[in-house]
Amino acid sequence: MLFQEIVGQDDLKDSLIKVVKNGRLGHALMFTGRFGYGSLGLALALAQYVQCDARTEEDSCGKCPSCQKMSKLVHPDLHFTFPINSSGSSTSISCDDFLEQWREIVLGSSYFDLRAWNEHIGLEKKQSLIRVEDSKNILKKLSLKSYEAKYKILVIWAAEKMNADAANRLLKLIEEPSDNTLIVLVTEDEEKILNTISSRSQIVRIPPIQPNSVKGYLIAQEEVSEENALQIAEQAEGDLIRAKGLIHKQEEEELFFQLFSEWMRACYEANVERIYKWVEEMSSASYGRERQKRFLQYALNMMREGILRNYSGDQLQTYFGKEDAFLKKFSPFIIAENIVEINELLNEAHYHIERNAYAKIIFMDMSMQFANLLRAKKRKFVS
Repeated sequence: MLFQEIVGQDDLKDSLIKVVKNGRLGHALMFTGRFGYGSLGLALALAQYVQCDARTEEDSCGKCPSCQKMSKLVHPDLHFTFPINSSGSSTSISCDDFLEQWREIVLGSSYFDLRAWNEHIGLEKKQSLIRVEDSKNILKKLSLKSYEAKYKILVIWAAEKMNADAANRLLKLIEEPSDNTLIVLVTEDEEKILNTISSRSQIVRIPPIQPNSVKGYLIAQEEVSEENALQIAEQAEGDLIRAKGLIHKQEEEELFFQLFSEWMRACYEANVERIYKWVEEMSSASYGRERQKRFLQYALNMMREGILRNYSGDQLQTYFGKEDAFLKKFSPFIIAENIVEINELLNEAHYHIERNAYAKIIFMDMSMQFANLLRAKKRKFVS
C-alpha cells in the first residue's frame, strides 16, 4: 500500500517517512487509534516503504518487485497475526489458515474493524483472540533469515486481543529481536496491551482524519453529494469506518421511511389487500431478521417523534425533509390513547423477531391492531 492511498493523515505520513530516511526506525512500533482513522493502512504503507527498492522522498515507488508483492500482501518477508477462533475445531489452526480471507478484506479496504473481520470469517457469535499458538508461529517465522528483503516485518492487527500467554511470548521477542526485524502492533485499545510491551515500543498515535479529507473521499470514492458528504464528515468525527456506516444508514433509512409511510397509510385505511402486500414484502428473505429488527426500531422512533410533536410541537424535532413532511400529517394520530399500546406492539414484535418467530404472522397481526389504534381519534390523514 502506498502512503498516497491513505485518506488524510498528511503530517503523520511525513513523520513516518522521515523516521525511515533518518534511520530512526525502532524494531517495535505500536499504532494506536481507532481503526477508522487508518492505522492498518498506515502500518502497511510503512512496511512497503521500508522494503521498497527504489523509494522516493515522498512514497514507495510502487513498481519494484518488492512493492508489487507488498501491494498484494504476498511478500515472503511480510507476516500477519490477527484474531481468530479455533473452538470446536478438531485440529489446531492458526492465522495462516485465514490468510486468504485476510487478503480479501484488506485488499478490499484497509478500513475495517473487528466486527467486520469476524463477520468476514463467520465468527459473529464467537470471540476471536490471538492465542499462544499464533505467538509460537510468530517466533518460528521471525527466527529465520529474510527471504528477499532486508527486513522481516510482522503486523499484529487488533493486538489488544492477545491473550496473556501470547502477549508474554511476544514480549520476549520484542526484548530480544532477531536482526532486521520490524514488529508493528495495531490496536484500538492501548490500555489492554501489557505495559512491558508498550514501554518497549515506539508509540504512534493515530489522530482522527481531517473532515475535509473525509469529505473528499466520500465525494470521489463513494459518489456522495457534496452536501451529504459534509454532513457525514462532521458526524463521523474523523472515523472513515463510521462515515461509511452513515452512508449505509442513510440509504437504509430512506428505505425504512418508504416502508413505514406505506404501512401506516395501509393500516389507517384498513386496506387488507394493501396490508397483505406490504407484509409479504416485509417478510421476504431479502429483508432478513436483522433488517426487520432495525426497521421495527425505526418505526418505534417515528412513533415517539409523533407523540412528541403532537403534544410539544416542533421544539424537539429530530427528523427533516420527507420524514418531517410525513410526520406533520401523521403525528395527530399518535395520541395518549394509543401510544402505550403502539410501543408495546413494536417492542413485542422486536422480541419475537429476535427469537426467530414467523415474521409474516407477527407483521400481519400487528398491522391489524394498528388499523384500530390509528383510528382512536377520527382525523383526516391525507396520503
